[in-house]
Amino acid sequence: MARAGDFARLPLSAARRIALRPRPPPRPLPAPPPAREQVSLRRMVRHGSLSTLRHKPFRLFLLARLISMSGTAMAPVALAFAVFGFDSSPASLAIVLAANTAPQLVLLLVGGVIADRFSRQRVIVIGNVLPAVTQGCVALLVATGTATTGRIALFAALAGCASALTQPAMNSLLLQLVDPGELQQANALMRLPGNLIRILAPAVGGALVALVGPELTLGWDAASFAVAAFLCGRLDVSGPAKTAASVFRDFKDGWKEFSRLFWIWSYTLSGTVVVALWLGGYQLLGPVMAQNSHLGAPSWGIVQGAFAAGLLLGGIVSLKWKPSRIMVVCVCANLPLALPFLALAWGAPLAVLAGASVMAGIGLDIAIVCWNTAVQEQLPSEVLGRVSSLSSAGELMSVPLGYLVVGAAATSLGTESVLLWSAALMVLASLVLLLAPSVWAVRRLPADPGPAAVAAGDQDRGARTGRAPDQVARP
Repeated sequence: MARAGDFARLPLSAARRIALRPRPPPRPLPAPPPAREQVSLRRMVRHGSLSTLRHKPFRLFLLARLISMSGTAMAPVALAFAVFGFDSSPASLAIVLAANTAPQLVLLLVGGVIADRFSRQRVIVIGNVLPAVTQGCVALLVATGTATTGRIALFAALAGCASALTQPAMNSLLLQLVDPGELQQANALMRLPGNLIRILAPAVGGALVALVGPELTLGWDAASFAVAAFLCGRLDVSGPAKTAASVFRDFKDGWKEFSRLFWIWSYTLSGTVVVALWLGGYQLLGPVMAQNSHLGAPSWGIVQGAFAAGLLLGGIVSLKWKPSRIMVVCVCANLPLALPFLALAWGAPLAVLAGASVMAGIGLDIAIVCWNTAVQEQLPSEVLGRVSSLSSAGELMSVPLGYLVVGAAATSLGTESVLLWSAALMVLASLVLLLAPSVWAVRRLPADPGPAAVAAGDQDRGARTGRAPDQVARP
C-alpha cells in the first residue's frame, strides 16, 4: 500500500515543467488594514472572538437562550408577588420554590442518560414546551383568581422536572453546533446573555409586575419558552446512534467514565465543598451581615449587582483569553470567591465589598466556562450528558446541607468566624487540586484546528481517556 511520502517524489522532468511554468502577473498590493478602532464587526465575527456566530445553528441556539432567559430571570419576582397576592405567608413561597428545586436533584441523573440516548435537539424542544405550558397555566390561575399554593407548587414541580431533564442536553449540544476549537468561545457567548439579564432582570421584572401585574409577566415567561422551543426546533443536528443497551447499563457506563477520570471527579468533589460554602456564606450570611452592620439592604443590592457585573466581565474575558492549561485556570479562578467572605468578616466598606464581589464574579464565570470547555473537549460525545449530569448532581446535592450547616455554625460560633473558616476551606478545597498531575495535563484544543490539529487533539484525548484515537467521538 502506498504511503503519503511516496506521492512527494516527482520525476525530475515534472519538476522542471513546474519550475518553467509561467507565473501569473503580480497582484496589486492590498490596501493597508484599517486601524484597530475601525475593525468591522464582520471581521470580528469571521476571525475574532465572535467567530462562532458564523454558524447558523449556534446563532439560533444562542437566540433561543437569550429569549428564554429574558422570561426566566423575571419569573421569580413575578412568582413571589403572585403567591403573596393570595397568601402572604413566607411558607407558601418556600413550598413553591422547594417544589421547583426538589425534582432537579432527583431527575438530573436521568436527564444525563436521556441526553445520550435520544436526540438532544428534541429533548431541548420538549424541555421548553413543558415550562411554556406550566407557566402559562400559572399565569391563567393568577389572572382568574383561582391560584392556590398547591396548584402553583404542582406546576412548579413540573417545570423543575423539565429543567432537570433538559440541562444535560443543553450542556452537550454545543459539540454539534460549533467546531471543536471554538467551544470556549461558544460557552462564553452562551453565558453572556444570562449574565447581562441577571443585572437588568430584577429591576425590569419589578417594574413589569408594578405596571402590568404578575400574571402578564408570567405570561411573557411562558411565551419566551414557546419561542425558544420553536427556534430550537429549526436546528438541523443529528441524533445519537440507536443502542440496545438498557437505561441502567447506560448509567453504569457513564459512572464508569466519570469515576475513572481523576480530574473530573476530584473537581466535582471540590465543588461540593465550594458551592455549599459559597451559597451558605454569600446568600445566607451575606444579607445577615449587611442587615446587622452599617450597610443595610440597599447596599447589599449594590453588592449583588457588582457580583452580576463581575459575571458579565468574566464572560468577556473568556471570549479573548484562551489558556492552554485550562483546568489549572479553572481551579485558580475559584479562589476569588473567598474575597467577599473576607470583606464581610472584617467589616470592609461598601466599595471594597463591591470590588471583592466583582472579582468573585469574574473568577466564577471564567471557572464555569473553562470547566464546560474542558469536559466537552476531553470526553467522548456519547457519554458527555451522563458525565455532566453526575458533576452537576454532585455539586447540587450538598447545597441544602450547606445552608443547614452554615446557619447552625453561625448561630453557635458567630457569623464572622464562620465566614473566615468558610473562606479558608474554599481556598483549601481548590488549591489541593493543583497537586494532581492530571489537572495539569488537561490542555485546551487549539482555537482553529486544522486536520492535523484535530488528529493531535484526538491523540491527546485518547491518552487521557484511555481510548484509542479512533474510539474518541468528535462532534
